[in-house]
Amino acid sequence: MKKNKRLILTLLAPILIILPLYIYLNFLKGISVPCPVRIFTGIYCIGCGGTRCIKEFLHGHFLLAMRQNFIVFVGIVFLFLKWIQEIFSLCGKKIKLIPENRIFLTAVSGILIIYAVLRNLIPELAPI
Repeated sequence: MKKNKRLILTLLAPILIILPLYIYLNFLKGISVPCPVRIFTGIYCIGCGGTRCIKEFLHGHFLLAMRQNFIVFVGIVFLFLKWIQEIFSLCGKKIKLIPENRIFLTAVSGILIIYAVLRNLIPELAPI
């Protein structure tokens, strides 16, 4: 694929993803799929509150989005930073916004696992 076409697709990707998601979340306000892990075990899985997190994020309520599901929030921020890196890369500038080494990925994975466990032990970390 030519560099210009790839740059255009990279720039348009968030719009092509966010717009349908925004429309879906706004028109189906009361409809959500219950979490099977929560139903059968009574514990919050790593994704519980994720849909509400995305909805609040798209409305600009970042603190409430973090409160719903911090893991999904971090994932959104991570994807945004990777998108910025890709745009700069396609423009000929290499920048590193996110470290891509094993230590960083191990630390982030550990923090997310600890958070996933703690949200079941500390009621204030559970999605609302």
